[in-house]
Amino acid sequence: MKRVVTYDVKEGNDYSRFYEFVHEASAEQITESTYLFDTQLSQEDFSRRLKYVFNKGDKVAYITHNNKEGIFFVRIEK
Repeated sequence: MKRVVTYDVKEGNDYSRFYEFVHEASAEQITESTYLFDTQLSQEDFSRRLKYVFNKGDKVAYITHNNKEGIFFVRIEK
């Protein structure tokens, strides 16, 4: 499943867990703060993983699709 993740990290917060996830998933960088993931993780697992790798105050969302809803975005809340 391809998903496009975009983020804005709150000043002072750490990016390292996200970059580890990028490396593990072999995600492709599109812009400075946008990455394309192609992963077998379910939407629930992918969202859970993003919640883990980012911190409170970070703004994170991803674009994805499914057969029921088509293309849509999910905002990650911490």
